[in-house]
Amino acid sequence: MRFALFIILSAFFTVSAAAQSFLQAMYNVDKSLGQAVAEKGFKPAFLEFLAEDAIIFRPEAVNGHEFLRNGGDPYQGKLRRSMTFADISTNGLLGYTTGEWTLTQKTKSGKPFDKIGQYATVWQKRSDGRYKAILDIETSHDPYDKKKKRRPTSPPTPIVPETNFRRISAADATMNFLKLSMTGKGLGGAYDKFADDEVRLLREGLPPIIGRGKAEEEMERYKAVDFPTRVSQFETADMAYSWNPCSYSDSNEGMEKGNCLHIWKLEGEKWRIVLGVFARVTNQTIPVLTEKSRPTK
Repeated sequence: MRFALFIILSAFFTVSAAAQSFLQAMYNVDKSLGQAVAEKGFKPAFLEFLAEDAIIFRPEAVNGHEFLRNGGDPYQGKLRRSMTFADISTNGLLGYTTGEWTLTQKTKSGKPFDKIGQYATVWQKRSDGRYKAILDIETSHDPYDKKKKRRPTSPPTPIVPETNFRRISAADATMNFLKLSMTGKGLGGAYDKFADDEVRLLREGLPPIIGRGKAEEEMERYKAVDFPTRVSQFETADMAYSWNPCSYSDSNEGMEKGNCLHIWKLEGEKWRIVLGVFARVTNQTIPVLTEKSRPTK
């Protein structure tokens, strides 16, 4: 019995050590990306760190390399990225980082001003052993009080859940989440059922929302108006990501359209959302006022 227990504990600590090593490697790459963005600018930095098939949103999903090579640098000013959280799968093949971006620009008078927001980057370990960004999505918001927000100086310790011996697929959880968001319970109900207790929610116009209760409260007024025509998903070991174009009815403002990303983590035998991103696509249509002629008497 003691020998069996020793084997189990050894295996656990081996997996934990491996996960921490993978996380450190991905953490270092994200830090290098942030440094390259600050020193070289967005375009050359992302061309270096994006995978050839990586997706970015401008505002719809596009191939990152093709967009940057053909469309120029989308940022005019000095861009900085500061990571706040990172996690990775137990096998080290898939992970994500999230944090804040700051774009410093100058007005016509020469006075600098900042635009800020949040980013989420999905990383994949490629066949050559290097980590490359396969998806990057951003939201923007007004400045907020960050006194209680601490910047990490080292990567967090990954929580190593049970190995997915039963091969439980995240695809089922994703489809059920999307279906539930179309019912009377709406997106808030879907988050309440599928989100992790410490879920991070990045939403256009708001600073990061932490915790399932707060995420549910923020999203309870939204209801999906249709099932996505396309859903992209990838999973490995205990982590998965899915993104899709999404449209929601907003009980306060009418309709909102955008791109949705969810990072899933296997907890025991259930897949939970640990990161949700809703990057709204601004309606570019200019409203046209029509005048009706008054009937003559």
